[in-house]
Amino acid sequence: MSNRVRPDQAVESQRPRKVARIERTQEHQVRTTHRRRKVLTRLGVLAGFALAMVVYPVMGTITPYGNAAEALPDVVAGAAPSTARAILGGGPQLLSSDLPLPSVDDQASAILTSFEEPAGTALPDCVSSSHSSGSNGLLSSSDLCDLWVPGEKLRADAAVAFAALNEHYKSEFGHDICLSDSYRSLSNQYATKRARGYLAATPGTSMHGWGIAVDLCSDSSSGASKAWLDDNAGIYGWANPVWAQTSKYEPWHWEFTEAAASYYNEMWGTGY
Repeated sequence: MSNRVRPDQAVESQRPRKVARIERTQEHQVRTTHRRRKVLTRLGVLAGFALAMVVYPVMGTITPYGNAAEALPDVVAGAAPSTARAILGGGPQLLSSDLPLPSVDDQASAILTSFEEPAGTALPDCVSSSHSSGSNGLLSSSDLCDLWVPGEKLRADAAVAFAALNEHYKSEFGHDICLSDSYRSLSNQYATKRARGYLAATPGTSMHGWGIAVDLCSDSSSGASKAWLDDNAGIYGWANPVWAQTSKYEPWHWEFTEAAASYYNEMWGTGY
């Protein structure tokens, strides 16, 4: 049986023994260094965990009150309670710091909940009133108030509330609510019916004819403006009615809700 020498053994035999020993020593040192680093890393993690979970909480609890016992009545210096007693009980007690809640005076509360005192004085010459003389589309000029858009009018109470809404809107967007229509005379209602067909109410029944409805321009009845009005117009008694959101989609049409509800009830026996 012949003794064959493997290629790697042949190469090994060709190298000096000293070089081979040096290489093996270096490999051993590298492996040893790696093992030490793993051990040190694990020890460091365990030590950090111990500091975070045990030492720091205990020191943070004890240290701030280290000299608190000496400040208590009837405690003599040098006779302070033990650390265990200070932690478990008998330490200083925190006093209640309850403060009275601010109150709203009666006058301010009445203003916030009443439409009789709209924000600002946008229509100083308009006397708010829900009474009107005349019929639908034939209201007296004394029952109507001019709005900020030339030629546009509303019944006094609706105008005052809508002007207050506009002041709030203007503080948010920097410009007035854009109007395309408001009070419609009876002749204007007939003209609108001929122009718009089923989208317009039967002449003599339109909320525009009572001076309690407005149509907004497209930029005020869409996007951020429409979203803002949906959220805030109700505070001032105005809304885009349900029918204008369903059966006939008219996001531009807004009504003074309390007044409109009474007319809807008279016409169809149903509320707003």
